[in-house]
Amino acid sequence: MIMKKLIICLLLVTGTLSLQAQSTTELNDQKKAVIASVDKHASELTAMSDEIWAHAETALREYMSSKVLSDYAALKGFEVEIGIAGMPTAFIASYGSGRPIIGILGEFDALPGISQKATAHKEALNEGAAARWAASSTR
Repeated sequence: MIMKKLIICLLLVTGTLSLQAQSTTELNDQKKAVIASVDKHASELTAMSDEIWAHAETALREYMSSKVLSDYAALKGFEVEIGIAGMPTAFIASYGSGRPIIGILGEFDALPGISQKATAHKEALNEGAAARWAASSTR
């Protein structure tokens, strides 16, 4: 009886490790595909970032920046809805259907009177946008 329980436990552990190895391989392949897509589009993403930087629009006045981002999303096949919640600079870009539903919030307003380099947290916007667009292009 003890030997039977030991064999069952070993089979469960072996099966679980095998499933984990398979999932890790799939995840690594997905990560590689996303990284390759971001690398492929790096120059256009950098150009878009530079254009947003050049506008340096303050809160609720990000008209050019919003247009740059929403136009890019539309170009990449996203369905773009502009003017969310009565805010002309707010937009939602949707891609695909079903689950999971992933949301990314990007704040790209500039602070008045200072260099935008002082706001390092804004750099995450490009990384988040790039990741989402890359993930959608690997399907």
